[in-house]
Amino acid sequence: MPVITYTMNHTLVLTVDGELNNNMVEEIRPIIDALIQKHTDVLVDISAVGFIDAAGIGSLIYLYKQLQNNDRRMRLICKQGQPRDLLSILHIDRTITCYSSIRDFLADLSAKKSASELRSHVSLAM
Repeated sequence: MPVITYTMNHTLVLTVDGELNNNMVEEIRPIIDALIQKHTDVLVDISAVGFIDAAGIGSLIYLYKQLQNNDRRMRLICKQGQPRDLLSILHIDRTITCYSSIRDFLADLSAKKSASELRSHVSLAM
């Protein structure tokens, strides 16, 4: 199965390889359901996915909504190509943050953490 899960910086990462189509969604449905039961944010890495169809889009939206209902976040890693183009056409990338690489995701986390720490220090000083 071309799916890997691991934890990085308190975020559960789901890496999908190949095509995110109906067949793949059927294979990974139990994994998606298990991710919903966890208590972490989720980063879905579809940078190695060359094609996504309606079932794939539906599975991403399903996961996003289930996580959001439990006060957790979902973000995506997706490179240029058909999956990112489709996410853009459907305006999904306006709701679910899409990064070009894990490096970009980590840089954003680092920047947000630094800004949060700075606000915390300023609040303590007042």
